[in-house]
Amino acid sequence: MGLIPNDVINQVIERSDIVEIIGNYTALKKAGRNFKALCPFHHEKTSSFVVNPDKQIFHCFGCGVGGNVIGFLMRQEGFQFPEAVRFLANKLGVVIPEDESTASSPSRQLREEILKINALAAAFFHETLLSSREPDVNIARDYLKGRGVDLETVKKFQLGMAPNEWDALLKYLKSKGISEELIFKAGLTIAREGKGGFYDRFRNRIVFSILDIQSRCVAFGARAMQDSDGAKYINSPETPVYTKGQHMFGLAVTKAAVGKLDRIIVVEGYMDMIMPYIHGVENIAASLGTALTTDQIRLIRRYTPNVVMLFDTDTAGQSAIIRSLDLLIDEDMNVRVATLAQDEDPDSFIRQLGVEAFNARIDSAESLLDFKFNWLAKQYDPVTVEGKSKIAQELLSTIARFRSEVAKYELTKGLAQKLNIPESVLLKQSTQVKNQQGSFKEPAVAIKVSASASAGQELLLALFLKDPAWVKAARESISPQDFPDGVVRQVVDVMWSLADASDDWSTNDLLLHLNDESAQSLVTRFISVEEGKLGDAALVFQDCIGKIQKEKQKIVRGQLLEAIRQAETLKDTEKLDQLREQFNQLLKTSC
Repeated sequence: MGLIPNDVINQVIERSDIVEIIGNYTALKKAGRNFKALCPFHHEKTSSFVVNPDKQIFHCFGCGVGGNVIGFLMRQEGFQFPEAVRFLANKLGVVIPEDESTASSPSRQLREEILKINALAAAFFHETLLSSREPDVNIARDYLKGRGVDLETVKKFQLGMAPNEWDALLKYLKSKGISEELIFKAGLTIAREGKGGFYDRFRNRIVFSILDIQSRCVAFGARAMQDSDGAKYINSPETPVYTKGQHMFGLAVTKAAVGKLDRIIVVEGYMDMIMPYIHGVENIAASLGTALTTDQIRLIRRYTPNVVMLFDTDTAGQSAIIRSLDLLIDEDMNVRVATLAQDEDPDSFIRQLGVEAFNARIDSAESLLDFKFNWLAKQYDPVTVEGKSKIAQELLSTIARFRSEVAKYELTKGLAQKLNIPESVLLKQSTQVKNQQGSFKEPAVAIKVSASASAGQELLLALFLKDPAWVKAARESISPQDFPDGVVRQVVDVMWSLADASDDWSTNDLLLHLNDESAQSLVTRFISVEEGKLGDAALVFQDCIGKIQKEKQKIVRGQLLEAIRQAETLKDTEKLDQLREQFNQLLKTSC
């Protein structure tokens, strides 16, 4: 991907409303001139996340992260810098000129072509469902109406219908100038065995568009209308834009609600997700019929660490939950499991009993320990010695994955009570399990600003950020080398460079030139501090400059005294006279 011109990047930032964009992920509340919220990047009970609309930056005083709107999307969506800029540019209608050297990259070009083909296919399926008068399409519409799926939902989720023909989509895409080979690479056709040519993968089926988190169609799932049409559901194969286990159905639509409510309900299938959503359950997504993968869990974690699993009560559904639990713990997620009665699914449950009963079932979800214990108790008799041993071994293996020693202790104590075994026995066995499994990866340490920067230097940096004119004034008396702290010096050094180029540089100019996360967080922390705390800016400036100069003179005096001692030891009288003269001059200027 080519370099994006700085003027285009600045245009994207200037036209972005950081409050509106961040408000899609977490609930912002007005707090003076700023906005506050619970941080979307770490779990907290008291709001420490601040958005400054004037400077168009954010900062969390809890975990220390901060940046501009591009930095937020990079963290929240897992974008690289160019991806975040292009994502915003697309929303804002800002045109980014392509670099010919990279725009023609074969892999990138293929991905973009497949995404365009998928978009055309999705539109074709959608229009077929809405407009076709073929009998099979009428059956599909009646089916959806009977399930309570209205027109608004059909449009929001880009639901469609594949015609009951061998090559309807193939003909349509070819009429748009797309080659059969590209259509095949997109996973939309199947090669005829023993013959030349291709035929449509999806025929006479209701089609569900699988969107990535940027709302681009990357694949399709399709439900058969008749038993004679083969498997009830079929899905796209893996392609250059789609890897199974990396996406969540519906999350592109519900991610804002997931962030605001700080909880996600994970179900299995398309209709299991759509039906609760129709009834007002907006913080929900589907795993596309499989146990959660690490990639899916990390995708969820961008929006919330709190997960309620709600899979079918059959063996496959329950086994999928069990396979997901350890991965969820490994990724430091808070997990609960909701259960329905035998032969119930979220779709049938909510249609029969309503959304209030559904929400009540979610709110009463079992803890991870309770669910797994009950599941294991159906396989091993918890009364027998052998059963207790099997259950203890399985659950202790799960408990050992928790990072918190307090959580491990409390969960082990709870297991001891369930099995009616002394705590000391299980604690001893848990140590053995831990040694067998080895140590788990520690959580990432929150970014911290070095404590070596003096208060005076930090105040001066805050003044620079409040008004770049102070940088011009400071350059007459000090330099970046007068700041001993590496992070602060890095920020000041970039400020000096920006001031060389222009008298009118902005906070975003500064952030764009800082590649170090600690430096970016330092900048956003100072900007987010209330301006009133700086007091009289002119007095603060003079005081800070004076302290830095005195500290500098103190260091120079120390260096001169050490040089004088060395000259005396060497009996170098000429050098000694020069050093003493320098020392006397320094004393005069510091008086």
